[in-house]
Amino acid sequence: MAIVRYAAILLALAFTSTNAKASVPSIQPGVTELMHAGVKKDGPGVVVLIRQGQTTIYERAEGLADVELNVPLSTDHVFRIASVTKVFTAALVVKLAKEGKLSLDDPLKKYLPSFPGADRISLRQLLNHTSGIADLTKNPTPGLMRTDSSTSALVDDISKRPPDFPAGSKWAYSNSGYILLAAVIEKVTGTSWHAAIDNQIIAPLGLRHTRYDDDTAIIRGRIPGYSTSDAPPSVSRANFISMSVPSAAGALVSDAADLATTIRRLAHGDVIGSEGYSQMVAPVRGVPGVSTARSYGLGLYVWTIRGEQAVGHTGQIDGFASALAYLPKQDITIVVLANDDNFDAQTLMRRVIAVALGRPFPKVSAVAIPEATLAALKGDYETADHRAMSLVEKDGALFYARKGHSLLPLQMTANGDLHFVPDDLGILRPMRDASGKFSLLNVPDGENVSDTFSRSK
Repeated sequence: MAIVRYAAILLALAFTSTNAKASVPSIQPGVTELMHAGVKKDGPGVVVLIRQGQTTIYERAEGLADVELNVPLSTDHVFRIASVTKVFTAALVVKLAKEGKLSLDDPLKKYLPSFPGADRISLRQLLNHTSGIADLTKNPTPGLMRTDSSTSALVDDISKRPPDFPAGSKWAYSNSGYILLAAVIEKVTGTSWHAAIDNQIIAPLGLRHTRYDDDTAIIRGRIPGYSTSDAPPSVSRANFISMSVPSAAGALVSDAADLATTIRRLAHGDVIGSEGYSQMVAPVRGVPGVSTARSYGLGLYVWTIRGEQAVGHTGQIDGFASALAYLPKQDITIVVLANDDNFDAQTLMRRVIAVALGRPFPKVSAVAIPEATLAALKGDYETADHRAMSLVEKDGALFYARKGHSLLPLQMTANGDLHFVPDDLGILRPMRDASGKFSLLNVPDGENVSDTFSRSK
């Protein structure tokens, strides 16, 4: 349910605001070129929607909705939205707080009294990923993802896992926190978490294609998901998972229009009020794991680059990838939905934002990495809060390695920066010390250094 590439999570959006208005003729060629570059006509597809205010200024679908039946993708098809679900869950919790039915600073113990350590964890910490609750999707119980589970059974599973850190001491993304919020919602409302979202968020916003992804239900417009591979090229049906398991962390389906409506109306105070929205975009500060370049509020990432703000969320789940962003100052909304879990929706979103603002990112021109440089770069690196990664060599090429993740290839540009492939907006900038040895890897956000990895060996 987190984004498919660690680099995309690690790095911030980088874009510059120019004009407050974007015109269709100016953005259409650039955005369409980006879509053509990333989508094969005979494979899974992608939808991109851009709105200026309430006006749709770009809307396009590329690729196939159903590869086996050769059905073209359309802009109103319904996708699993994965972790973009968290926007709806957080909005509901904020709404319940506005109505006095709970407090964001209530201890979890008030709602789940037998959960270990619940007296030290607040609902706000569950919402903003500072609770320390271990993410069950990173190390699921065997067979869990394929088995229908109740909210109480998922809570029981999570309760048996030791916390990753004391609540409030750092930031680390956790789907489990939002599953616990599902239990809180059910206790407060007396209905299932998704019925509560239906009644209190989806219906008031007038959404037509957003709902819980019930595996057995007939959902008009819902399409299948796929997994692709670049080496060798392949397409397969995505692994089956029971959508009861992602729960309030990632189990909704929607279309591009509904998502664009949701984030803009929340930003204008609909349903949750202006104070509620202000709470959703108030970023976590002062703990390891966040930066001024990329932080998290309540169910919304908050990106601040060159004085401009964008809020939104990204998601990845078996068969699907999603990205949603809203730029309050420019009143621009971007939605990217793909029925391919290997598709990098976040990078396309970032590139589309740059085009919409009139300053597209340059294309990356890779150069060969000299053997001596490659040998000097290899090694282990970690941040001050002990997040570790490595640069490794394989068959003469350089790769980014992180425990529990696939190797990600890197390419070098003439200035020495290392760009992820194909997420070429993700950058590692090697820095030499006085002796000439590569001792640091800076992670630029387009303006400042948002993170630094020091060589550990």
